[in-house]
Amino acid sequence: MDAARIPGRVTIATRAYERVAAAVLADELGVPARAARASVRDAGGALALDLTSGIRGDAEPIATGAASARTRTGERVTELTGARVGEIRLRITHLVTEERSGS
Repeated sequence: MDAARIPGRVTIATRAYERVAAAVLADELGVPARAARASVRDAGGALALDLTSGIRGDAEPIATGAASARTRTGERVTELTGARVGEIRLRITHLVTEERSGS
């Protein structure tokens, strides 16, 4: 039986989108998972991501790293969830000086 023909629907909770976005952002910025936060809202049928995180200050310039992470986070959230990302706001709140430990 083809899954597309089975009646019903799939609903992904807002919290699931937020967890995915925060995990991806932490990975893109190279910071511990606890350093990144995400909230998600509807933006005309697309996801609007409001992201907050620390950033490592030991690699590329902070503005360059943040812009790159913002773009890649949107791309990866779409790849992982199938949802279109329409808007992304990233707020960098602090520098992270510790090494990432997979947390």
